Amino acid sequence: MRLIMRENPLLSSQDIQGAREAVERLLGELGLRAFAYTVEPKQGGWSLRIECATDGGWRETTLAVDSVELRSSLSDAAVREKLRADWQARLRECATRGTQTRWEHYPHEADMGVRGFGPTKAEAFEQAALALTAVITDPAVVEPRDSVIIECEAGDDEMLFAEWLNNLVFEMATRGMLFSRFAVSIDGARLRAQAWGERVEVARHRPAVEVKGATYTTLRVAQHGGGWMAQTVVDV
Repeated sequence: MRLIMRENPLLSSQDIQGAREAVERLLGELGLRAFAYTVEPKQGGWSLRIECATDGGWRETTLAVDSVELRSSLSDAAVREKLRADWQARLRECATRGTQTRWEHYPHEADMGVRGFGPTKAEAFEQAALALTAVITDPAVVEPRDSVIIECEAGDDEMLFAEWLNNLVFEMATRGMLFSRFAVSIDGARLRAQAWGERVEVARHRPAVEVKGATYTTLRVAQHGGGWMAQTVVDV
């Protein structure tokens, strides 16, 4: 992750620090893993230039930002939600397509396989979790409003992966939530993660199926193409 704030004599140190904190928080909530940004005055407001990693290389996008609104987002949840929704729509490609990180589905009889790829095992687990959400709905329409902590452990990588997905299924069922952003940490046989999402709104999310749990069918966690791959079939 690269974070760059361009120094500018028209911005005070307080302005720079406030903009840095606000931008880092908003981009973090969008789940951008690799990006660079600059903020500078332009036409009475601020211009935010973001570079983020996509399958085709680094992509640059420029957003016009109101300086007061940006600073207010640090303390005002409603303003932050408004900005996050606007940025998510305009930065969707950056937020969902990393150079080495992705997910996919694969059919298996009446059920569905979920598969995640990433430069690390933890990121492959994160991407497989996105694939799990995508069985139910489009992850792009799920706002990362609230978060839950998930902890589990198992005897090997495959069982830990199944436990991870089953814990997510449990949280979705008991909390009535869907998740669209994940941060996983793996230490040996232990996993600790934070999952962000929101309560299900049927009219907006249009859930297609209910996932009952992860199975051991085609269960595999292995190194793949210089990174990692995690997959299994989920019961729907």
